[in-house]
Amino acid sequence: MRLKIYDIFLWLSICLFVMTIFFMPQIIPIHWTTKWQVDCYGSRYWMLIFAFLPIVVYYGMSLMKSIDPKQENLMRKEKIYHIFQYGLTTFFIILAFFFEYMIIFPGDGENFVLLMIAFLFIGIGNYFPKIPQNYFLGIKTPWTLASSFVWDKTHRIAGYCFVLLGLMIAIGTLLQAKNIYILIIVGAIGITIGLYIYSYYLFYKDID
Repeated sequence: MRLKIYDIFLWLSICLFVMTIFFMPQIIPIHWTTKWQVDCYGSRYWMLIFAFLPIVVYYGMSLMKSIDPKQENLMRKEKIYHIFQYGLTTFFIILAFFFEYMIIFPGDGENFVLLMIAFLFIGIGNYFPKIPQNYFLGIKTPWTLASSFVWDKTHRIAGYCFVLLGLMIAIGTLLQAKNIYILIIVGAIGITIGLYIYSYYLFYKDID
């Protein structure tokens, strides 16, 4: 039932979003610099990308779950999978309406976007340790996929890392710190490389 309710919410949101596009000027801002200055304009129909993105995420995740070789693991923790599915889809719906709002009522939206990214990292980190071993969602290295022990340990550390990065982004944004985008990029890359190495270390340590 909840799945059907969310389907209705998704399609109502997208229909409203698409209808609003036709109230926009023909030419709109489609790109901003890190200082939130418009540096590129284009057709209002570029906004249709934002309309399709939540749909692709939502139904794409449903498809991936149904074809995952370890789908029995996902079915045992289906609630966790749905939290990621609903959460990511809602995240992109909110961003779509936010950018539409910023086009109709121009302003500085940098802090909102950064806080959204921060909350996304915190949310992902909070539920990462609960993700069951699968081929679609999570930290998928040769070693996490080969060992449930390595999968669990790697995702537990990943959870802490993502929450910490999200808190750093949120605090930096509220304090108007500079180079927040560098923190996001370096932090995300650093976590990815670190978890890759960590999973490798755990796998061969466990074998020994």
